[in-house]
Amino acid sequence: MMVLRVIPAVLLVLLTGCGQVANVRSLSTSYTPPQAGETARVRVVTDGLVRAVPGRDCLDWNAPGAGVMASAKSGFPDHNGENLGMPGPIYSWAGAVSSELLVPANKPIAFHYLGRLQYARQCFKTMTFVPRPGVDYRVQASISEDCSFQLDELPANGGRWVAVEPKPDGKLSMCNAMDNF
Repeated sequence: MMVLRVIPAVLLVLLTGCGQVANVRSLSTSYTPPQAGETARVRVVTDGLVRAVPGRDCLDWNAPGAGVMASAKSGFPDHNGENLGMPGPIYSWAGAVSSELLVPANKPIAFHYLGRLQYARQCFKTMTFVPRPGVDYRVQASISEDCSFQLDELPANGGRWVAVEPKPDGKLSMCNAMDNF
C-alpha cells in the first residue's frame, strides 16, 4: 500500500525536473543567428539578460537557435559587442550592454528579459514580434520604467527610430505546457 503512494510522488518529482532542464539550457546556450533565408537586424540593449526564441511566438528553449543574445552579467554566453554596422548611435545607459544580430524575417521571434536584482526586486518580461526583411530594429530591455521592453524600427529611407508596438502584446507562455514544471 505504501508503494502505491510513493510512485506518484516520485513521478511528479521526475516530471518537475523536465522543464527545469530546458530553463537551465536556455541560460547556458548562446542565440544562433540564421545562416540562410530572409533576415532583419536587431540591436539589443539591456541592463539584464535577453534571450530569444526564433520562429516562435511562445517560449521554447529547445527550439533551434534559441538562447542568450546579450547579458550585462558575466558568466552567461552572449553576443555582447557584436556589430553589424547598423546606423544610428547606440543609445545606452550605465551598466547596459548591446549586441547587433541577425534574426529570421517574416517569422515571429519571442524575447525574454530577466532583469538584474536591484533594490530587492527582480523582473521578468516577454515580447514577440514579426520582423520584416531588411529592416533594422532596436530592442531595449530595462528594469527601469517598471521592467520594460521597448521596440523601435528604423525606416528604410534613413529616417529616425520610430517606436512600434509588438504584436501580440502581453505575456508569452511556454510553447509546451510541461516546460512550466
